[in-house]
This record gives sequence, C-alpha cells and structure tokens, in this order.
Amino acid sequence: MGTYIPVTPGKIAPLAWLPDPLLATGKLALVCEGGGQRGIFTAGVLDEFLKNGFNPFDLLLGTSAGAQNLSAYICGQRGYARHVITRYTTDKQFFNPLRFIRGGHLIDLDWLISATSVECPLDITHALQRFEQGQAFYMCASRADNLHADYFSPHAENWLDIIKASSAIPGFYREGVEINGVTYHDGGISDAVPVIEAWRRGATRIVVIRTVPSQLYYTPEWVKRMERWLEKSNLKHMVAMMKQHAVSYYRTQKFIESPPDGVEIVEIYPRSPLASNALGSRVNTLMQDYRLGRRSGRYFLATLGERWASHQPMHTSVLRVPVASNDNDVLLPETDGSAAILHSPNELLD
Repeated sequence: MGTYIPVTPGKIAPLAWLPDPLLATGKLALVCEGGGQRGIFTAGVLDEFLKNGFNPFDLLLGTSAGAQNLSAYICGQRGYARHVITRYTTDKQFFNPLRFIRGGHLIDLDWLISATSVECPLDITHALQRFEQGQAFYMCASRADNLHADYFSPHAENWLDIIKASSAIPGFYREGVEINGVTYHDGGISDAVPVIEAWRRGATRIVVIRTVPSQLYYTPEWVKRMERWLEKSNLKHMVAMMKQHAVSYYRTQKFIESPPDGVEIVEIYPRSPLASNALGSRVNTLMQDYRLGRRSGRYFLATLGERWASHQPMHTSVLRVPVASNDNDVLLPETDGSAAILHSPNELLD
C-alpha cells in the first residue's frame, strides 16, 4: 500500500512524514475537488501557493469549481478565484431561485462566463506559456449520454466552454454544454475528485485539495428516499446520475485513503464542514472559509511544501493582479506598474 498524509491545521501527521526518495522522479500532480461556492476554501489554499511561488506540479486536474480554481492558478492570478466567487457567484444574475421556479436556470453560467471574461479575464496567454514549459492541465466533464468522465486539456478558443461544461449542474443549469458534438454536464457526476485519473496519467505524488472533511462517503437517507421517488417519475436519468456520483465518490475516497504501492497522496481538507454552502452563501461566510483555506495552505507549505522545492525550477510563477476588484480584494504591491514577480519559492509579497 502507498502513503496517505492528511493535512489540516493542527494535525501532526505531516510532521512525521519522511519522503520516499524512490518517488522523487515521478510526476507530481495537484487535484482539486468541486463543490460550488465551497471552492472558496480551495481558492485560499491556491492563493497561498501563489503568494509563495509554489507551483512544482507537472499535472493539474480539476472538476467544476476545482477546474475554475486551477484555471486561475495556472494563469498565475492570485486573488482571481476569490474575486469571482465573492463578487459574481453571489450576484442574483448568477444564482436566482425565483428565476428557477419560473422555468429558467437556477445558476446562469452563460452570464457568469460572459461577465467575467469581459470584466476580469483569465490570463490565458500566461497559462499557454506554462503548457510550453511542460505543465499539463485537465478539466473533467461528464458525458450526458453515458455519464462517463472526459478530461479536456484547454486551449485559448475552448477554455471557457470547458469550464462551463465542467460546472453545468443538471437541473440547475437546464441545458448541458455541447463540445465537439457531445453534450456534457458537471464533472462531479462521474469524477468529483479526479485523483485516480492523475495516477493513471503517471503521477506518483499527488496533492488533493478537498472542500469537505476527509471521511468515507456514505449515502444519506434522504438521498435514498429521493432515489425511490425519482424512480417512479419521469426523472429516472437523475437517479442514474446520483448513483453514478455515489459509486465514483466512494471509490475515490477509498483510493485516497489507501493509495496503491509507490504512490503518495497528500490530502488538504477542512477539519469540519465549511460555513459556506454550495450555492447561496453570504460574502462574510465565504471570506471566513477563504481565510481557513489560506491557513491550510500555509500549514501545508510549512510542513511538506519545502520538501518538494527541488521540483520547483521547471515552472516559474508570474503573479498578476485581477483586472476587476472589490472591497475584499487585496492588491499586490507594485513598484513600477508591472505585474509582481516572485524570484524565489519563499518570497512573500504581502
């Protein structure tokens, strides 16, 4: 069996970990779970990584909110994901229960993608430079026809479409998203935490950022009751999606806690359920979980991050201030009007 290292503030397991030198030449992967607005925790962890110039990863994989967070990370935009979550996903143009009751979307991904692409666009040019340096990035979406997971490596022309497909929750965003003639739904249906896919792609050291406490997945009683009700209705396809999610999630959790031989998995997670919900959270609640993510990121870097510093030189990190800002944004100090650049893994900018 491989090695599982749980990382949450106050847990001493990382302090006792001894690296396996035989794994030093394997791929290092970063995997981010979805979770809607609970992705604010992940945003905090990744902002702490960017603040410290920490991006030694060969492979990035994310689903839904995890894909959105990793997009900001590979684009080098510290504070971007936090800004999008606190400013745009709290806007009634994005989340609107009344619109949903009247037959529209509960979440308007079209508005979200359109507004952010104009007001605070991703620095995709920077991400493409990372691809040229050898870093790979995949976003997961679920096929509507068979519920299988597909993993997309984005380029400039389809990046936002893939984010939308990976985040298109069935029922809440009423249509799926078509890519290459295939309709897709939220990647969380088939692979909410694509850690097994990272292993299949050659990763032997995997950092996983979760948005829920680390525990074996179980099916709540209300889900079982809903499945029985839906099976008698014309929404049997929703039952299939729920069952697929449950099977995939359980398999993933078992893999994380008992990785195969020659694999190290580090799991960064909140010790207790986050204050934020998947949807409908208040900004002050989101910021509470964002700060928890920052603390968790610092704890990881202080206990384990430096041991992977030798993997760092392959990828330099250029940090860029988001185009738009709000009261919660903390801008990076600039001395000459240009984007701030980290010159070493430990350099702090604020």
